[in-house]
Amino acid sequence: MKPRPTSRDRHGRGTRHSLSGALYRTGGSSQDQFASIVSSTCDYLRERWPIELGSLEYQILDAPILGVNSTYVKRWAARPESMTIVIYRLPILRLDQNPNSSPTEERVRIEHHVFEAAGELIGKEPWELIFGDEPES
Repeated sequence: MKPRPTSRDRHGRGTRHSLSGALYRTGGSSQDQFASIVSSTCDYLRERWPIELGSLEYQILDAPILGVNSTYVKRWAARPESMTIVIYRLPILRLDQNPNSSPTEERVRIEHHVFEAAGELIGKEPWELIFGDEPES
């Protein structure tokens, strides 16, 4: 009886590769990356503005419900009664997409929508949350 080889090299063709090969990125799905960006941005806002946004909650949904006569697809919604922002993933990723943008530009674009929603929640402009004076703690 011939000893069994320890590698999976059948008939001299070399080691086999995964089914997906190099076609797909590794390290998590685009949904995971999107959720991570939203989460870290919300964490930043809670830390930076603890009085106004300390109880900030967020929810990520695929898309908003559209009315029959809708001409615009919302990217986010603010719900002040529950201190919650809702971020709509597909409109942000698909409708605002620039094929030549870098991963950094994509991240900034997503963060900007979170800042817009949080600003709406507490009556501030997005740039006030980013560049405004230090809040009093």
